[in-house]
Amino acid sequence: MSFSLSQLTSLTKLLATNPNEVKALVKLVSVDVLKSLGEAKYTVLVDNKTLTAQSEKPLAEGVKYWSQLTQPKNSHAQLLHPQKMPQQLENIQNSNIRYSLKELQTLIISPKPETILKQNLLENLSNAQTKEQFSNASNLLLSLQNNIFTIPMYHENRFAILQFKKRYNKKSKTTQLDFYAALEFLGPISGVVTLEDGCIDVSLHVAFSTTKIFLENDMENFSYNVNISLIEDIQPLYITTNNSILDISI
Repeated sequence: MSFSLSQLTSLTKLLATNPNEVKALVKLVSVDVLKSLGEAKYTVLVDNKTLTAQSEKPLAEGVKYWSQLTQPKNSHAQLLHPQKMPQQLENIQNSNIRYSLKELQTLIISPKPETILKQNLLENLSNAQTKEQFSNASNLLLSLQNNIFTIPMYHENRFAILQFKKRYNKKSKTTQLDFYAALEFLGPISGVVTLEDGCIDVSLHVAFSTTKIFLENDMENFSYNVNISLIEDIQPLYITTNNSILDISI
């Protein structure tokens, strides 16, 4: 069995899940921290509403988080298990570089996805009309130059970032695909797809117990053996910034 990015096809079905269904079951919100009020209280923006909320762990002003939100009677809203969103999620959300689910699946099953993605990014770089568009295309090219696919996604008006990296594990002598996704209503997800003795196994790591339950109840979308575990801190495979020094080999 050959092993390539095409093995990620079933994982991309995470993006096809009805966002309203996910929001109702997983119950995550996007939280913009506007101001620290002291004593673990913050002024935050949630669903275009400003409110005072208390967090179970320290938050940084000007940063966006995934969180579960509860509203006890006669008390401030409570932010549970807040997880910092990667800055690149905001940096490239309004970018003109984006893939639909169909375009993504076509890309990853193509014989040379690296070549196709690089050509698309170079076209965006040459046609950039603003500093932000140029920076976004440059950062995505730098990611690809580090052998990591960073792909902005839009599906049903929801934005996501997907990252993939193929590698060979010398210790276990297995081929692996590292995987990361920042999804609005599921939170951050990382994982490893492994090919060993002709069998494919998937290990997924999620930050919220409600995400874990939701995915475990949706196993029919996966064609491989999948193990899902809770991880406290999930980081992107590659972090883009708006201040990167450009060093792109074209």
